[in-house]
Amino acid sequence: MKTWLFFALGFLGVLAWAQTFPVERLEIVGNTNVPTHEILGKLGFKEGDVVDREKVLAGAKALEEMGYFAQVTPEVSLEAGKVVVRYRLVEYPKIEEVIILGVPAEPRGGKTLWSWIQIWLSQLLNPPRVYAERVREILAEHGIKPGQVLNVKKLQEGLQAVLDEYQKKDLGTVQVGQVIPQAKLVVHFEELPVVAHEFRGLSTISEGEIRDLVTVPLGEVGRISQIRESLQRLSRSVYISEVKVVPEPVPGGVKLVWEVKERVVLPNPTLVSQIAVEGVTLLPQEKLQALLGPVPQGIATNAAVLRALRPLFDYYQREGYFLVDFVGEGVENGVLRVRVREGELGRIEVKGNTRTAEWVILRVLGLRPGQILNEARLAVARQSLMALGYFSDVLLAPSWEGEKVRLAVEVKELEKLGSIQGSVSFSPEAGGLVGNLTYSQKNLFGTAQDLSLTLSRGLTGSKETTWNLSYVGRSFPIFTQVGLDLYRKEEEERLTLGGKAQVSYPVADYLDLTLGFTAEGSTKLSGEVLPPRNALSLGVVFDDRDSPFFPRVGQRAQISLEKAGTFAPGVEYVSARAEISRFWPFDLGDYRCALATRVLGRLGWDLPTEYAFSLGGVDSVRGAKKITTDRMFLLNAEFRVELAQGAWFAPFFDFGVDLRSGTIKAAPGVEVAVNLGGMFVRLSASWPNDREPTWVPAFEFGMSPMF
Repeated sequence: MKTWLFFALGFLGVLAWAQTFPVERLEIVGNTNVPTHEILGKLGFKEGDVVDREKVLAGAKALEEMGYFAQVTPEVSLEAGKVVVRYRLVEYPKIEEVIILGVPAEPRGGKTLWSWIQIWLSQLLNPPRVYAERVREILAEHGIKPGQVLNVKKLQEGLQAVLDEYQKKDLGTVQVGQVIPQAKLVVHFEELPVVAHEFRGLSTISEGEIRDLVTVPLGEVGRISQIRESLQRLSRSVYISEVKVVPEPVPGGVKLVWEVKERVVLPNPTLVSQIAVEGVTLLPQEKLQALLGPVPQGIATNAAVLRALRPLFDYYQREGYFLVDFVGEGVENGVLRVRVREGELGRIEVKGNTRTAEWVILRVLGLRPGQILNEARLAVARQSLMALGYFSDVLLAPSWEGEKVRLAVEVKELEKLGSIQGSVSFSPEAGGLVGNLTYSQKNLFGTAQDLSLTLSRGLTGSKETTWNLSYVGRSFPIFTQVGLDLYRKEEEERLTLGGKAQVSYPVADYLDLTLGFTAEGSTKLSGEVLPPRNALSLGVVFDDRDSPFFPRVGQRAQISLEKAGTFAPGVEYVSARAEISRFWPFDLGDYRCALATRVLGRLGWDLPTEYAFSLGGVDSVRGAKKITTDRMFLLNAEFRVELAQGAWFAPFFDFGVDLRSGTIKAAPGVEVAVNLGGMFVRLSASWPNDREPTWVPAFEFGMSPMF
């Protein structure tokens, strides 16, 4: 698939290549499927332009980069007194068939349902793999399919996409073999088993000390997760300071070559009677001495000294200080001085933030130079940035830079964080259609401040109108979050105007203390003024979820207490809330999935009817008729299947109990949720137990996550 460039000159020495000349005629020869006008548009010049040798060569290069031609031959000649620039092309054929070799066909079931279930269970329980049908789909997505002219540029992109698909399936030792670019396009993939391991770079350490740290099995295609785990174990060994793996093709498969750099604290065998450890700040001296192994007798080697230091090194690793390093400072009078580098943070480098201000990222990150980095601090820092909701991913990469650690923070910002959306839904409470209009803008001016305005109005039946203006700031110096809500609610025969302010203060990793104040006044539509509500709330929130959009790991727990009255005029009551949500990761073929559960309990004492808790509806038991109570229990379970980034489908089951009356509400159903441009919308279809049995579900819209 190489392109050969050469020139046929007919100038008889009249025109030199170093000179410029006019293009009096421009010809394209040899194309049958690619339109001439498309080719001419790539040249960068046209008839009548004055060009030189480099311009003609650049045009040939541009045609080559189109990917449609196996050969591009530029010619410049003098014909009938006119300068003619001609490009002779050899075009790749139109694809008739795509033949995939080396990749198995996807198994199919027989004539019975059970045979299909067996295949589905086999694919679910066994390690994932790539099938020929999926390879054809990926190539077709890149324009490599029957009926299209073969384009080697698109073919290369498609082949790389196939290799990326293998990586998603955790298969690492796969390569593209022979490619035959003909009408019947043949592509051969080679799934190479690991047949051997080889260690390079060892001098004072025996291979037996580290061989057991590599657990990639032989005879199987190398899995990326197993290779990474082995790399991590080697990098966290006292014997190794640096490691990388290089696959080398060998007959019958691939050999994994583990290139290691030994940790050297004693360059040459020396008489050592004592080891003096310096630079330890994370544990007391007596514990440090207890963790040192026996000093080798007589002439000590580097390996023997590292074995003596291994208990101390392993202690640091167990405590999460994975950057720990030992540096030999020499031997004096039989005493080997070893300095410990615990992983002190020197500087932070932020990358990828095109909209979010760097100072916002540094403040939310919560790390500062001088701290000793460990796994827990990095996990909390990443979760804090992900919880902002502005990034699809956050990568933290610490590395040694001199005597301190440089932390590279790379964020992948979401494309859209603002939106205006409208919807129409049927509300049983309103007795008709309700129109919803929402404006949302997250990360205003890159300063981690969010603003949203929501308006709901009855279109038929009740004409109730509700609006809510919400502000959330997440980059304040002391608080992790500051929120302010102003709202107007019109429901039944009552109109309410109010606001709520809330602040969150960090007290421990993943744990925040929240303090809020709510003030609102209500009047009946007849004009009667109702007692106001002034309420203080206090709570704690624990949140270690891996993502605010589609959490698959972790939990969110909340306990809060609200007291109204006593300190201010108006209604008096006490209410309590306890809630916990848990998430577990699952995979169904190519789909990322998560089992999500929530348990919620609410209790009220002296709770007025107008402030009672709602049981039933889009935020509790979906589709069920809403009732109010002062004591309730709620259980929600969903199996979420991610359809695309920011969108999922979930079968669910909701169960709620009014602990005062004993009324039970339950509803199985399905829900589709979309988080787009900072706006969250979900549509549920359910079959609650408090409605007449029918195949027609109850539909509801929600404008915020349920949990």
